[in-house]
Amino acid sequence: MASKRGIGESIAGDAIEGEHNGPAPPRPIKRRKIKSPEIGSLYDILHDHAGSSLYVPPFCWTDQHAALLGRFVQRPSQNTPSPSASSSPQRTPQPQTPPTKIRSIGGFLDKILATDCSHIHEGSAIQTLMAYLFPFRLDRTTSDLSMRCGGHQIVYAVRCQVMWKCARVLRSFASATASITSSSSTSLSYLDFNGPFDTPILAYISRSHLNYLRKNCFRISTCPDGSFNHVIHNLQQLRSRKLIPKNLDEDQYIIAIMIAMAQQHAYTSLVSARGYAPRDIRVAVMSVSREDASFIVYKAVVPAALLDLFHCLDKAPSGDPKITVEYQRVPIWPVLGLKERLGQALGKDIVGEVDPNCMETYEDPWVSESDNESLNKDARADPLPPKSSTSRTSSPSTPRATPAKRKALSEVFNTSFSEDRDSADFPSELAKRRCLEEGRVGVVQ
Repeated sequence: MASKRGIGESIAGDAIEGEHNGPAPPRPIKRRKIKSPEIGSLYDILHDHAGSSLYVPPFCWTDQHAALLGRFVQRPSQNTPSPSASSSPQRTPQPQTPPTKIRSIGGFLDKILATDCSHIHEGSAIQTLMAYLFPFRLDRTTSDLSMRCGGHQIVYAVRCQVMWKCARVLRSFASATASITSSSSTSLSYLDFNGPFDTPILAYISRSHLNYLRKNCFRISTCPDGSFNHVIHNLQQLRSRKLIPKNLDEDQYIIAIMIAMAQQHAYTSLVSARGYAPRDIRVAVMSVSREDASFIVYKAVVPAALLDLFHCLDKAPSGDPKITVEYQRVPIWPVLGLKERLGQALGKDIVGEVDPNCMETYEDPWVSESDNESLNKDARADPLPPKSSTSRTSSPSTPRATPAKRKALSEVFNTSFSEDRDSADFPSELAKRRCLEEGRVGVVQ
C-alpha cells in the first residue's frame, strides 16, 4: 500500500508541476519534401495528360502513346529486283514443274497469307521461310518479353509470334562451305555484329494475331449465377475497338515491341535492373498485309534517351527521346527476287549483304531445262526393265544413279581423255550445267 500511495503522490505532483510550467511543447512534425519531376521526364508527361489513361500495359496503348513517344515515316515500296519478260533474255519455255525449293517457299507464303491459318502454323511458316531465304543468319529466341518502367517490371508485356536473335557461330564448317558455294556473292558479315548474341534483333507479328491479342487481353467475369456476362463482353469489345489505330500500318504496339527489344540489350538482368548501360540500339519488326500480299518491314534506332525515359521516371533524359520508325512494303510475289527485296528492306546488319543485281534462282546447277526435256523423252522411249532375280539380290542401300548423272558422267569420261577442252568442238551441254544463266525468270505468280 505504501508503494501504491507513493506512486499516486508522484503522479499528482507531476500534474501540479505541469500546471505551473505550462503545456508540453508539441513534437516536431517531419514534413516530406515534395520533389517535382523534371520537365521532360515520364512523370511530367503523365502529369500533362492527367485526363488520359497513359500508364497502361502495351496491349492497351493508343495512338496517343505513339504520338508522345515517336513518329512513323513511310518509305517507298521495295519492288526491285523482280523478274520481268522485257528484261529477261529470250529463252525456251520453262518446265511445268518448278524447282522443289521454290515450291516449298510458295507453300510457306500461302500459309502466311491464308486467313484460316492458325497463329501457331503461321509462326512456324515464317520461321521456316526465313531459314530458307537467309540460312545461318538468325536464331530463334523467346517471343514473350517483359518491359521495365522505373522500379516496376511488366511481365510478358510484349508478345510476338516469332522473334530472332543474331546467329552466334556457323553450325559447322561443311554447312558454311555449302552456303558460300551456293551463293558466292553473299558474305558472312553477320559475324562482325557488335551487339550481344543472345538479345533479339528481329520480331514478327501479323495484324490478325495482334487483333486476337487485343480482343482477349481483358478478363470477362461471369454473372453471379455462373452464366455468360453479355453486358461486360460488349463493353470490352467496344474497348478493344478503340485500341485499333487509325492507320493500320502505324500501329502503336510496334513501338512497344521495339522498346522491349531494346531494353533486353540495355540491361544485364531485366528482372533486377542490374547492369544498365543505355546506348542507341537498332531493331526491326516484320508484319504482313494480306490485303495487298506484302510484308511490312519496320526499322528504327531506339535512342538511349528513350531508354533513360523508362529507366528513371522523374528525371529528364539528355537528348531527344522520341523514336523514328521507318517502314516500307515488300511485295511477296513473285517468289524470285523475294530474298533480295526482303534483304534490302531489313538491312545487312540483320540478314547480311545481298546482291540486288543477281537473283537466286533456287535451281539445280547440274540439270538444265534442255536436259529435263531430253530426259523425259528418254524415259518415255526407254522404260525401265522389269525386275529380275539379279536385281533382287542387289543391296537395297546402294543408291541408283539418275539419268542426268549418268549422262553427265559419261560425257565427262568420254571427253576428258579423247578430246581437247580448248577446241571449238567441246560439248556445250556440260558447260551449261556448270553455270546458271543470269536473268532467269523462274516461277512467277
